[in-house]
Amino acid sequence: MKWLDWALRLGLGALFIAAGVVKLGDPTEFAIEVTNYRFLPQLAPWLAVTLPPVEIVLGAALILLPRDWRRASALAIGAMLVAFTVAIAQAVGRGINVDCGCFGGGSGPVTWLTVARDVALIAASGAIWVLNRPGPRSTSA
Repeated sequence: MKWLDWALRLGLGALFIAAGVVKLGDPTEFAIEVTNYRFLPQLAPWLAVTLPPVEIVLGAALILLPRDWRRASALAIGAMLVAFTVAIAQAVGRGINVDCGCFGGGSGPVTWLTVARDVALIAASGAIWVLNRPGPRSTSA
């Protein structure tokens, strides 16, 4: 199971690092993408400057840090993905034609396939959380 844990951590961590780096390069464009969702648009400027560094840090933590930190970052990434999925699903459900913004401008429009992708990523973060749970502790004196 170590190889599965490593593959999931490397894949999800690298995905979040890449997404954060691209968004960090053009926060104005990212703020516009967030506003286009018409879901709490007043948060767009704040999200545009805070979300990319958080994605980068959490992605790096998932790959590099010890087990307890990996579990915490998997949990935080999972929570972020739930929020992203809600935002995307409400846009698709309301028929709002919006680009994802997941990797900055030009990420392509959101669809139910985007929602399914995010659900799979939520499952990956959950698997990482489970695979990194503490093992049985020795009670020897």
